[in-house]
Amino acid sequence: MKWWMFWLITAIVVALVFVGFGYTKKRETQKQFDNLMSQAITNAQAAEYKKTELNLQDALRKKPDDVVAKQRLEQVKLYQEGLAELKQDDYEQAQLTFRSTAKISPSLSILTQRAKKKDKLLELVLKQREKYDNLYNEAIRLTEIGAYSQSNENLVQILDGKNIDEKYYSQVRKDARELQERNNSILEQIRIQNQQAAIRRQREQQKQEEAKKAKQAAASSSSSAENQNGELKKNDDKNNGQDNIKDSSESKPETNNSATEPQPNNENK
Repeated sequence: MKWWMFWLITAIVVALVFVGFGYTKKRETQKQFDNLMSQAITNAQAAEYKKTELNLQDALRKKPDDVVAKQRLEQVKLYQEGLAELKQDDYEQAQLTFRSTAKISPSLSILTQRAKKKDKLLELVLKQREKYDNLYNEAIRLTEIGAYSQSNENLVQILDGKNIDEKYYSQVRKDARELQERNNSILEQIRIQNQQAAIRRQREQQKQEEAKKAKQAAASSSSSAENQNGELKKNDDKNNGQDNIKDSSESKPETNNSATEPQPNNENK
């Protein structure tokens, strides 16, 4: 009887020890789990997403079936995917990823807030990029048909656009500047060619004016010479006429003046 009681009491004590150990172990596991979940929140707030992911993975090792830890781990992984897509300038896909991130529940509230904020930002970015892309495509079309100045007008709308210096528009900004430089180079060549053509036209016009003046001068000189020859001829004719008159008067016979002369007075003889 005593031995039976002894073993019964021993069994009860051992059971109590094991129960107590199990309870203590469970409490310790829960404490560790809670600490890891708390650390995950702290790291998420500090944007330490890799550390957040590790915290949640460790928490799931303590409690593999915990739904909250599973959902938060999925959320932090998805949020990091969105950041990677954003870094690769894949804005359309990044927006979809952030939308999915914000819908996860239960969640890390800080990641939900940030995902919603990025979703809203990317919506504005994509609308602005569409506007810039349309302007750029029209600028390319204008360049191809030789409307370089009109093309530049479109490019100015891009380069002077709101928030154009932000990273989201880096590619269209680069493309617009390159096309503007190309247009300006062609316009400068056209300007030089037009200037040279204008100089050639001016020189040709000067030559024509000089030739015209020379022709007029020659015609004037010829007319003056003709007039002078006419005057000389007229004077010659006049002189010839006077000479003829003179010659005619000299050829008349002299009259005998002796008949008219008075006779000497014989009374004085």
